[in-house]
Amino acid sequence: MFYMAYGMNTNRESMAVRCPQAKPMGAFYLPDHRLVFRGVADFVPDVESVLPVVLWEITHDCLRSLDRLEGYPHFYNRRKLNGAWIIYEMVDQSRTSLPSEHYYRMIEEGYKDFGLDDWHLRRARADAKELVA
Repeated sequence: MFYMAYGMNTNRESMAVRCPQAKPMGAFYLPDHRLVFRGVADFVPDVESVLPVVLWEITHDCLRSLDRLEGYPHFYNRRKLNGAWIIYEMVDQSRTSLPSEHYYRMIEEGYKDFGLDDWHLRRARADAKELVA
């Protein structure tokens, strides 16, 4: 099965710890979605944007580990895109808040790991900063 990461699980080192059997399949930009911060990463529909993602091939053990990490089904919900790719989205989408510096750096490293443009990451942080100010 395949899992699309857009937050801290874009980071190779972190995924190696939480899902040692996960295999990176590559990175791409998911159209019509935008990264946002609600303290942690989430996404929203946006036809004028793209969401940087890393695709992982995962096992059932990895899925159970990710479910625990993501607080499924209470904090993040899990669904499939394109009938095959698992992605997590926050259950409560009513708030916006800045990520911690450590969390942000973890995602930034993940983007570098896979050659993703960090403009979208910087934009999400700037948007969150503006909304909470």
